[in-house]
Amino acid sequence: MKNRYLTILSGVVILSLLAIGGASAFTVNSVDGIWGNIDGVATTSEEYPVDIIGYADNGTLAPLKQDQHYILNSDICSGKQNIDPVWPDTSRWTSSGLTTYTNFGSHTSSCTSASDLFFSEYLYESRRGWFIDQPDYVIIEIANYTGGSVDLGDYDVHLYTGNTTYTEVNLSGTLATNDVYVITTSTNPISNEHYTFNDNEGYRTVVLVKDTGTATEGATCDRWSTGPSGSPVVYSDWDPGIQSPPTTDENRVVYGRDSYGTGYYACELTNFSEQSGFGFDGRDESIQPATLDPFFLGSFFHYNRPVVADSNSFEYVDLTVTVPVVCNDGSAADPPNFTIVPRFNLDETTNSGTCAYGEPGDEPCPDRVTIEFPTMENPTFVCPEGTYTVNILGFTETGQGTDACWESYNDSAVSTEYITQEYEINEACLWARIEQPLADISVAKTCWAFDSQDPYYVITTSNLGPGFARSVTLTDTLPDGVVFESYTSQLTTTSGTINQGTCNVNGQLVECSLGTPLLDYSTDPEAKWVVRINVGFGTGNNIVNTVTVDSITADPYEGNNTDTAECNPNAACMISFDALRAEDGIVLSWETASEVDNLGFNIYRAENPEGEKVRINPTMIPSQNIGSTSGAFYEYLDEDVEIGNTYYYWLETVDFALTTTIYGPITAEY
Repeated sequence: MKNRYLTILSGVVILSLLAIGGASAFTVNSVDGIWGNIDGVATTSEEYPVDIIGYADNGTLAPLKQDQHYILNSDICSGKQNIDPVWPDTSRWTSSGLTTYTNFGSHTSSCTSASDLFFSEYLYESRRGWFIDQPDYVIIEIANYTGGSVDLGDYDVHLYTGNTTYTEVNLSGTLATNDVYVITTSTNPISNEHYTFNDNEGYRTVVLVKDTGTATEGATCDRWSTGPSGSPVVYSDWDPGIQSPPTTDENRVVYGRDSYGTGYYACELTNFSEQSGFGFDGRDESIQPATLDPFFLGSFFHYNRPVVADSNSFEYVDLTVTVPVVCNDGSAADPPNFTIVPRFNLDETTNSGTCAYGEPGDEPCPDRVTIEFPTMENPTFVCPEGTYTVNILGFTETGQGTDACWESYNDSAVSTEYITQEYEINEACLWARIEQPLADISVAKTCWAFDSQDPYYVITTSNLGPGFARSVTLTDTLPDGVVFESYTSQLTTTSGTINQGTCNVNGQLVECSLGTPLLDYSTDPEAKWVVRINVGFGTGNNIVNTVTVDSITADPYEGNNTDTAECNPNAACMISFDALRAEDGIVLSWETASEVDNLGFNIYRAENPEGEKVRINPTMIPSQNIGSTSGAFYEYLDEDVEIGNTYYYWLETVDFALTTTIYGPITAEY
C-alpha cells in the first residue's frame, strides 16, 4: 500500500465569517435583461426574410409548381416570414393566365403604410419539353407601399434550387413608394424589367431578405427577440403549433437551422420559434430584500431543440441584467440602474451514445448550462450606508416544500449548473442577493504520494466571505524537482461537485481560473474550488511548492492567500482539521491517515490571524498509533472561549526528531 503525505498550511475547512454590519433593506424594481453576441463575435450584417414564396412537403422544400402566374391581392400589405405547407395561399394570391404579362411593372393595392417590401406578382413558365428546349420564364415583382422611398441595396432575393442551395440576386437603387421593381430571367417576354438573372430550372422557394446591419454571427443562424442594438424579431415568424411568441418582457437569443429528417432549411427559411437558444424574463414586481437575502431575479429558459449548427455552434452568451436599486433611506443608488453581466455557457452534447449529463433514461442526451462571471471589474453601487454589489446565486427548479421555484428560495437545490432536456422548453429560476463586495479567500496546498511514482498536489480554495469572490485565480510555480503532467479543476457546493475552471501551463508556471463566483461559507459551507495537479519527478529534489490565490473582489485579509506545501515524509499524514462550536466550547477535531514517525500534537490559538499563537493544551497530545501506517481520529475541547468572539487555531505535529509541522489557521466563532 502506498503511503500518502499531506501538508495543510492554511484553512482546510472554513467555519466562520468575518464580522458583518447590520443588514440594510433595499428596494429592487422591475428587472430586465438583454442578450449579447453569441460567443462574443460580432459581424457587420445579418439577413432575415421579409417575404417568402414557396412551400414545404413533409418538412422539406418542394419544387414550386411550373406553369403558374399569381398576383397578390390588393388588400395584402405584408409579406410572409415562413414557408407555406401548400402554396399558393389563395387568401393572398389570385391566379392569372400564363400569357398575361402586361400586369408586370404595375400593381394595385390599398396599402399606404406597409412595414416593409413584399412580393406582389410571380410567374414561372416552363418552356422545356419534347418539341421545345428554351430557357424558362421566371418573373418576380417587388412592391413598396411603406409610404417612403426604400434603398434596395439593403435587400437581396434568394432563388432556391435545393434545400440549402440558392442563387443570390443583389438589388440596387432606390424604390419609390407605391412603385414596383421587377426581376426576371435574362430571356423573358417583357421589356420593363429592372434586373435580369441567369436561368436555373427547378426553383423551390424564392425569398426576399433584408440586411439588418446590426446582427452577429457568433453561431449558425443566430437571431434575437431583443439583443445587441435592440435587434427585433418579426413575430409573424412563429409556428403556433410549436409555441407562442414570448411575452413582451422576455428577451431571447437563438441559433441553428431546422432539421427535418434528411432535409434542411436554410437560415432565412428557419422559423424563429423552431430554433434553439436561451431566454430571460426579469421579475416585474418591486421587492425589498435585505443584505444577503436571496431574491428572485427572473426566469431563465433553454429552448432545447434539434437544430443543425454546422461548424459554428453556440458556446456562450453574456446577459446584461439591469437591476434598479433604491437605497434604504429612499434615495436612488449610484448608479440607480445597477448592471451585472453574467455569462451563460452551453455544453451541447450529442444526442446519442453515453450521456455526459442527466440520469439513466434521459434520452436523447441532456445538455448543461452553467453561469460564470468573466474577468472584469467587480461592479458596485453606492448607498449612504456603504458600497454593495449583486451576485447571482444560481438556478433553482423548485421552491421550498410544494412552492414553485419563484415563490421561495430553495438553498438545498440552488446550483450554478442546470441540466436541460432535449426537445423541451426548460425553465428555471435565477436567484440573486445584494452583498458587500468583500470576500476573504484562503488557500490550502497539499502534496500526496510523493513517496511513489504518481505524486500530485491538491489546491483547495475557500471563501470566508462576507460576499462572493469573483474571478478567482491561482498561480502556482512548480518546483524544479517535478514536471507537470495533467490537472483537474472542480467546484463543490451543497448541490454536488462539477467540473469547473481551466488551467494554462507554461513551463513550471500553472495559472488557473475558476470562471464562476466562489460562494462564501455562510451561503454554502461546502463551497470550495479544488485543483489537482498531477506531476512526475524531474531531475531535481526540490519538493517545496508555494501557491497564491487572488480575486477581483476586495479581500479584507490577504494573509491566507498564499500556502506552501512541503512534503515531509516524517509528518503525520493528515486528512482533515476542523473546528465546530459546541454547547460548552469549541471542539477541534482532526484525522490522520498514518503516523509512522509522529510523536504527538499541539494546538495553538489566537484572536486574529496575525496575533500571538498561544498553546492551549497543557501537555503534548500523544499520537494514538506511533509508528503505524494506520491513522486515528482526535478531538479537543477548548472551553476557555467567550460568546461573540472569533478564534483562530493551528495544529502542530511533532515527529521523533522534534521537527514540527504547522497546519492552519482555521477559524470558529463562539
